[in-house]
Amino acid sequence: MATKPKKKTNITAKNTTAKKTTTKKITGEETVKKTTTKKGEVKEQPNVKETKLDYKMIIIIILALLILVIGIAKIGGVFENKDFSKSYLLSKKIINKEILKDDVRSVLLNNDVFIFITSLNDEEEYNLEKDLRKVIKDNNLKDNFYIYFKNDSDNLNELFGIDENNKTPTILYYKNGNLVDKVERNDEKMIEAADFAKLLDMYELSKEE
Repeated sequence: MATKPKKKTNITAKNTTAKKTTTKKITGEETVKKTTTKKGEVKEQPNVKETKLDYKMIIIIILALLILVIGIAKIGGVFENKDFSKSYLLSKKIINKEILKDDVRSVLLNNDVFIFITSLNDEEEYNLEKDLRKVIKDNNLKDNFYIYFKNDSDNLNELFGIDENNKTPTILYYKNGNLVDKVERNDEKMIEAADFAKLLDMYELSKEE
């Protein structure tokens, strides 16, 4: 009995191209990974070390800009070193006349004189001086505005003819030796630059447009 020949079975294996990963050295420890796909495309993966360097550069740039902004702000006077032991108006040359006890009587004889009675070493009163700057400059009062730094031992009644209980800081307005008016408030708050501006308007002394 004849034996039938066996049929040969052709098995076609599917060609699969595995992704090949190659590593190319750049410099030192830096490496760039490349992935080859079956289409022959090469995809370059990001370099971790270069990314870290980019972050460092961004941080350095931000810090440099911050230092630059602070420097410009200091030049522009935004950040100011406050010394409460000194007068803001005198140190900035907004006014140049500090009145002393011995000079009070002679100064008051001048026409349209403003005496600002205040204290040193007080943050609120220092800030009031800063606020008064604009009113003084806008109304050209540099030659008419005097500052007096009071002490606990001062007798304000004898010096300026005001009640000892008068709250300070205050601004007194004299004309030819006579006390015309003073800047004061009805509440318990400290006077403001706007209160002085109102007094100037009341006596038609304001030069603002």
